[in-house]
Amino acid sequence: MRKILKTPFFVLVLLLLLPLSSCNQNLLGAGYAVKNLFATPFKAISNGISNFQYNSIAEKDDNKKSYNTNECWVKRKAPLDNLSDIEKITDAVRGNVCSCVPWGSCTTAECPCSRMCPDNFDIFKRPERKSLGELSFKENSLPFRNGGGGSSVTTTQGFCWGHASVTSKFNRLAFFKENETPKHSLKSKDEKEYGKALDYYKEIVDKIIDNEPVNIPGYKNLNDFASEPGIQEYIADQVAHSWADRAMTFNGIDVALKSNPRSKKENQKFFKDIVKKVDQNQQPQIVFTGKDSKFMTHAVLVSHYEKQSDGSTKLCIRDNNYSRTRGPKVKCRENMTINADGSVRYSAWGDLGGLNVAHNENPDSLTQFKNLKERCNKEKGCSK
Repeated sequence: MRKILKTPFFVLVLLLLLPLSSCNQNLLGAGYAVKNLFATPFKAISNGISNFQYNSIAEKDDNKKSYNTNECWVKRKAPLDNLSDIEKITDAVRGNVCSCVPWGSCTTAECPCSRMCPDNFDIFKRPERKSLGELSFKENSLPFRNGGGGSSVTTTQGFCWGHASVTSKFNRLAFFKENETPKHSLKSKDEKEYGKALDYYKEIVDKIIDNEPVNIPGYKNLNDFASEPGIQEYIADQVAHSWADRAMTFNGIDVALKSNPRSKKENQKFFKDIVKKVDQNQQPQIVFTGKDSKFMTHAVLVSHYEKQSDGSTKLCIRDNNYSRTRGPKVKCRENMTINADGSVRYSAWGDLGGLNVAHNENPDSLTQFKNLKERCNKEKGCSK
């Protein structure tokens, strides 16, 4: 009897909470709340399995041998010939070596598959990126802040959780191919061709949302692509739906209800877990509430971290409420630190209450890892 009574009560609570949370609440949230209510038992089992598999991969990262991804070059099997002109020497040298790193330019004859398509979270690395923090640059970010983008879904204060989730997916799964010619062009003045191009790129966005790696031809980075009229609004819609699918759950409401600061021991463990994720090439999504402020919630990405002179850790936050800046220096403007009393302080909010890794973070990371690994194996001939 109690379980039966809890179901309508939970739905009622969700509906009453819609106008209260700082991550915009509306009828979209109500619809997802009902959907997620009935899917909860299945998601709980699925997430449990995903977390177990995720931890298994994380352990592989702990045991791996570290190497510098920016300086690992090997000599090619077939060097270039005819070095007749002195001007060609530099290009020839480049042509005679390849990068033996994740997604590098080597072949299996020159570099082992274990390095090109690693069986751990090094699969999230890219040869062109020197540090994880570079993902926080403007060029690797959505061109609109939380609540922006022109979504067809009316907002109040934004879709922070969805913004963080969609940004993370593009950063991990999108392979921008600026010099490749797309099947259809959004620059076309022909109405039919433009319509085909819009559908073509919307399908690409859908694959990203479904955690599938995909090439994006004709664009150099995320900011460039998501600034395209028609695409920006579509991505903004996906941000809204991603927010609803994550925030309107038991886990989402559970975080919103926690406004008391956690113990120093709990917060130290949280920081340690986040540092581990960053070291494993992830910018994790975290969700938190303000101190003594139930339902005042927000979701952000952890960009990177800095070690302080006293040995403490400062988490650098990639907050979707603020515009991103261009490189070359990675900044730590918004940050989280542990206070002397053990509570956590966020520079943009003050002291925090509840603080958790987003419940979708590990399952999404696991699926992305598997799909990236499969793609890399096929591209590099490592599927044997």
